[in-house]
Amino acid sequence: MREDSRDDDALLPFPVSPVSNGEWCPLPITEKQRLAGKLIAEEAAVRAKRHGMTRGQFLRTAAGTMTAFMVMNKVYGLDQEGLAASLPVKKVHCDDLDAAREVLDRKKTFVMDVQQHHVDLELFGNTDVFCFLDFRPDLHPGIPCPEAIGQLQYVKDVFVDSETDVGVISGLPAALPLGPSAMAKTRDLVNQLAGSERALSQAVCDPTAPPGASTHIDTMEMQVTELKGRALKCYTYSYGGWRLDDANGTRMLEEATRLGIKLVNTHKGLPALFAPGSPETVRTTDYPQALRNFPKMKFCAYHSGYFQGTTHPEGKNGLTEWIEVLESLPKKDRRRMYSEIGSSFAITWLQGPDQAAHFVGQLLKTLGSRNILWGTDSVWWGSPQWLIDAFKTLEIPASMQEQFGYPPLTAKAKRRILGENAARLYGVKRKAERCTVPPDSLQQLQLAQGGSRDGRNLRWYGPQTRRGFLSLLGGQWRPRV
Repeated sequence: MREDSRDDDALLPFPVSPVSNGEWCPLPITEKQRLAGKLIAEEAAVRAKRHGMTRGQFLRTAAGTMTAFMVMNKVYGLDQEGLAASLPVKKVHCDDLDAAREVLDRKKTFVMDVQQHHVDLELFGNTDVFCFLDFRPDLHPGIPCPEAIGQLQYVKDVFVDSETDVGVISGLPAALPLGPSAMAKTRDLVNQLAGSERALSQAVCDPTAPPGASTHIDTMEMQVTELKGRALKCYTYSYGGWRLDDANGTRMLEEATRLGIKLVNTHKGLPALFAPGSPETVRTTDYPQALRNFPKMKFCAYHSGYFQGTTHPEGKNGLTEWIEVLESLPKKDRRRMYSEIGSSFAITWLQGPDQAAHFVGQLLKTLGSRNILWGTDSVWWGSPQWLIDAFKTLEIPASMQEQFGYPPLTAKAKRRILGENAARLYGVKRKAERCTVPPDSLQQLQLAQGGSRDGRNLRWYGPQTRRGFLSLLGGQWRPRV
């Protein structure tokens, strides 16, 4: 596996504004986000010098992450400590490497990430389809497009450069950027390297796809029986749009039922601007009837049906409509609904950690801790370790609990969301041995680079502005870091 450059000139341990995967358009970068980036770089430089490190080396430490968390609190006017803190940080956690490790690395938590992607280099390696990630050599030496978002970089970012134990690989409509067969190949590679089950893949179906497409409904049987897709992933914005409760969706769900699929994951919220009618077709209003039509099926809303800004057709921003839909369901149906938080958690956290506390608090209040699934939308956000750190550190302050009726985000709730819920849903044995002696190939790489944190990639991929997003669609994207 290719070894990354050390990124010693890196400025930040994570992006301070949302990174799009090419489906949804990021909102304008705010002044607070720009200020956060500036202050994090300055604080990291000071502490790196104090420890005799390069800035890149310091940013890879737990103290580097906690320093960035401290700046986030400062910029967004949030308490650093105490009962009102959404993201508790003490000064010692920023200054002392061991104290920071005690917070972030003290206890291993089982992490199962149910939303992961990369690009199929065999299919797209010689095209411009995904070369919007054509890295500038001065910013990202040694990793040309499109290898930066290919299979090997995905394996490193997720399974070597983070605490992720198990990942679920997914594709987009029309087999972009990864088709069902390529998903299965990556899954098998990861599991072969690990000598245990570290990756799963899904079947991908678009009931309105043209005959011959790799995601056509007629391919579902092959995807389940031969490729061993563990669940179904679909996108209701694809091919002009459809619904889970219309004739197309019903036909797909009937076939899924016949094949024994019990979990259907659907992209909801975060409208894909390249898809006609997308804001309407990614609403969650089709779930109630689909639940009634298929009483033995479980459904999961990827991205938690989250709408940024004014992108909702009726102006319902954030989780508003998703919460309304969930509250309208009978309890027996609500128990079959799951909410995945990939990208949406990151987007809200980068609006201020207190906004992420509201985001998680609403889901906990409505669904409970057993029906929320961890996902990161990696590899687009780079190594998901910073997201794992952010969630593990996040709290719902007592004042917020009292004012809004949110439950506390307890250690037990965090364990469920980070991995236990997904393991139960996908039939993964959490306590299965995943560390052979001698260590498996993935763990050997972690040990060789000093652990998942010390060797972490400090890149992220994709546009962070509307201009960059539109350039991406025009094939002219160059990254802004």
